[in-house]
Amino acid sequence: MRLILLMGLGLLVAGCNQTAQNTGPAVAASNTAASSEALPPIYEPLVDMHRVNPDKYRRDLAECRQQAAPQEAAARQARQQQAAGTALAVGGAVASFIPVSTFRQAHTLAHATDAAQAAGGAVAEGGAITADQATADYALVVNTCLMHKRYRLLRG
Repeated sequence: MRLILLMGLGLLVAGCNQTAQNTGPAVAASNTAASSEALPPIYEPLVDMHRVNPDKYRRDLAECRQQAAPQEAAARQARQQQAAGTALAVGGAVASFIPVSTFRQAHTLAHATDAAQAAGGAVAEGGAITADQATADYALVVNTCLMHKRYRLLRG
């Protein structure tokens, strides 16, 4: 039983390890550009498309999203932080079910799992707050940019 729980905890920790190995700054820049192209946008503005050229709107929207790229990167990084914190808290909760043979081991395990759950919860909460703020900032930059380009926003 212990072996199964430890293997599950190991898989959980291994799944959270999302490090990228790059060979240099040029590769890192191309990986970042490629990954941002593949990811769906975190916010879609609601624009009145009456009498609007769709091709021009797509170009303008891409330009506005480019202006908001730092806020988008901050929001995505905060979401990863939130996921890592949640994984740490879940790992602490799962580890609390590991059977031990002595009171001292149980006491040590209880303190360790409580600390992991508390730290994971704090990291997840901080990530969620930061992600919400960065997403709101991203939406604000995109909306303001589109309004400056004379688009009529239905949701602002």
